[in-house]
Order: sequence, then C-alpha cells, then structure tokens
Amino acid sequence: MSVYRPCDIRGDATSELSAELYEAWGRGLGQQVTEEAKFVVGGDGRASTPTFLAALVDGLCQAGLDVVDLGPLPTPMIYYAKHRLSAAGCAIVTASHNPASMNGLKWMIGDRPPTPQDVAALQTAAQSPAGATTRRRTAPRTLDVSFDYVAHLQETFVDSLTAQLRVVLDPMHGAWADRVRRYLHAIFPQCLFSTIHDTPDSQFGGHSPDCSQPDRLGDLCDAVYRERAHLGVAFDGDGDRLALVDDQGVVLGPEEAVFALLACLGEELRGGTFVHDLKYSDRIAETARQLGAKPVVERSGHAFLRRRMVDTGACFGAEASGHYFHHVLGGGDDALYTACRLIAYMGHSGRLLSELRRDCPRVYMTPDLRVPTVTDGQVSLIERVRQAWDGYPTQTVDGVRIQTPGGWALMRSSVTEPALTFRFEGLDWHALDDLVERFCDTLPDELSEELWGRYRAAMGAGGSA
Repeated sequence: MSVYRPCDIRGDATSELSAELYEAWGRGLGQQVTEEAKFVVGGDGRASTPTFLAALVDGLCQAGLDVVDLGPLPTPMIYYAKHRLSAAGCAIVTASHNPASMNGLKWMIGDRPPTPQDVAALQTAAQSPAGATTRRRTAPRTLDVSFDYVAHLQETFVDSLTAQLRVVLDPMHGAWADRVRRYLHAIFPQCLFSTIHDTPDSQFGGHSPDCSQPDRLGDLCDAVYRERAHLGVAFDGDGDRLALVDDQGVVLGPEEAVFALLACLGEELRGGTFVHDLKYSDRIAETARQLGAKPVVERSGHAFLRRRMVDTGACFGAEASGHYFHHVLGGGDDALYTACRLIAYMGHSGRLLSELRRDCPRVYMTPDLRVPTVTDGQVSLIERVRQAWDGYPTQTVDGVRIQTPGGWALMRSSVTEPALTFRFEGLDWHALDDLVERFCDTLPDELSEELWGRYRAAMGAGGSA
C-alpha cells in the first residue's frame, strides 16, 4: 500500500520512508507558499522522528522559508503555534496512533488540511529532481510555545477554577507524556490529576498508542475504579485524539462519547452546524437536532471533517475515532481542549460521566469490521453492492452507505490498510442480525463468509447475545 494516503502520508519508517523523502517534501511544501513565509514544524516522540524532522526542516529552508522548529510536541500545540504566529503553514512528523515502527507527515497550508490532490502534488514533488532555485536558503529558529499555550487555556477556562474532580490521565507514553498532568493542574488547580503510562517512550511501551481501541484502555479503567476517580482520559500517540472512561471504569463508545460532548456544549449548538462522521449512529444526528443544531454528514478522516468544519463554519464536529473539532479553534481539533471542556462542564453541572453515558440513546450497531482485501478490487466490490441495493436510498460520500427500514449498512475502503471496512446499525438486535445476513448475501462467497465470521465474533456470536 502506498505511503501517500488520501489526507496525509504514513509508512514504515525503515523500509518506506527516508530522510531524502522528507527533505523533498519540505522543498515541495515550501514552493506552495511565498518566499520567507513563516512555517511551523514539529513532531512526535518516535525514534525516527528527529532524523526525519531535521530533513524536513532542511527542505523548507532550501525553499527560503522562515522555519520555526518547535521540536517534539503534541500535534494540537503545533496547530496552536501556527495560529498564534499567523504562520502560512505547518507540518508535523508523526504516524499518530500507528505502531512505533511507522512514521508519516501531516500538514496544513493556510487554514485547510490537504486534499487528495495536495497529497498527489507532494508525491510528484518528491519524484522530481531538486533543480535550481532563486530563493535564498534560510536557517531555522526554535521556539517554546508551552507557556503561551497553557496560559491560553487558563484564560479560556478561568470560570472553572473551582472545579473539584479526580481525573486519571493516560498519555500512552506519547506526545502528552510528562506534560498533560502539569498543564491540567495549572488550568484546574483544585482538581486532583494522576497518570499512568506518563513517561515519553519512542516505543510506546511496546503497544500501538491507539486510544480508540477499548482493549488498550484496561489499565486506565482499573486506575479510575481503584482511585474512585470521576473521569479517565486517554490520548493517542501524537495527542490529537482522546478516549473517555467514566467514574464506574467503563469505556465510553463512540456514540456515548460524542453524546457527552454534545451535552457539554448545550445551548452553544442551537442554530449552529454539527459536522459528524458518517460512521456514527443515526441517534447522534437526532440528538443534535433536538439540541437545535443542523447535522451535516462527512466521510471519515481528520482532514475531511476539518475541511467541512471550515467550509460550513460549524460550531462542533466529531469523528468516530476520537477527533473532536471546535469552531473556537478555527474548526480544528485539540484533545486537551476537549478534555478541558468536559472537566469544566462536570465541575459546573455536578453531573457524572456515567449519568451522561446512561442518558445516551441505546444503539444497536457493530464496531468497524475490517476484512483484508486487495486494493485493486475494492472499487468494483463497492459498486456491486451499490447495484444490489439500488432500490434503497444510498449515500456515496465514502464508499456506499445504504439506508433500509431496519437500519443502515456502510461499506468503504480503509485509508490506513488494504482492507474493506463495514459498519451496520439496526433498530434492534434482531433487525441488525437480519440486515447483516442480507448484506452478506450480496457479497462474493469468500468475502461474505469472512464478514459474517467477523460480525459474529465482534458481537459475541450474534447481535442478540
């Protein structure tokens, strides 16, 4: 699978990526902005990041830019620095939640993340010789934005200084390690924060730093229950996604988490737009409408949702993997800001996260069901399914999403691996079983058997179980 994904770059740090590529990408990004424009860079804590970041900086300097090297930082802090410095763009060396053996590149020019066409342009730039340039080579400079970043959050949440909660934090040995506890204590001085997995580790403790996987949150659940905490928060490898554990030590599912955050926003949503991942339950769009917001569906992927946030001026956005977007952040996402919103709300309202979880409308749906599939054949398979269900309303924002009287089915290509991903929602467990069974009947035999087996395994040998 190519390192060039629809909205970023991701690959094995040893076999697929190199310093030469990062240098070429730096030159390519530099040509997209004017000479001497300010450009902010940083990266996560992977072992390969320092070498790749240095090469990226060199390429940007070759393009004659005013390069501000922030060093190892959580991705949201790099976005904040871009905004604070009015920079023309930013680039981040990271593979986000992927294993330590991987790395990649995220970037923004102006206020928009890259489109697939932008990624293709950077691929072309990397394949072209450096060539001569009339731009004068520059030297990078460094900057510490941590004090300014924390001061901004202190000012934002100054009305919540009296919040008194016990919170357990899990940075997963990633970018927020050895930072998040100090920062949150400065913002909420009367809260008690404790941590697990809080030392920076280029190997992430031997695990993928993916907070969207419930099986990675067992230690956090145990810590919350043991410490009688009000809340547990986990962050992914580069610190822009989060997952929540309630006061009973229960991991909130994607729908429960976004429902809790919609409750935090409350009246702020009225009359505004809510951009949401097409993988969410229909109950989430219904909840947003009840709060007075207009729900707008968008395909999965950080860049796609962020771009729709900017285009619509939406007040809030959510991706099922744990990215949450806010109008006050220019349509961007920041896991620490989102955690602060929840802490402030719980402090003011006195409500427990377990109460919000129980208030979430019940959903009958599957997690993402991933079936390895050769990339070249995925388009024809998706079209085959679309035609088989052409009597039902469909959306083709990303793959095909089929709406039936008993629920909906989604089939799409994964952007991170050679696989097809499926998700289903039914009106109840029996409707879900029936929908998945009928859907499998429209697939080739081998794919049908694999999907049905994964469905049964994920749902405990059947949805009604």
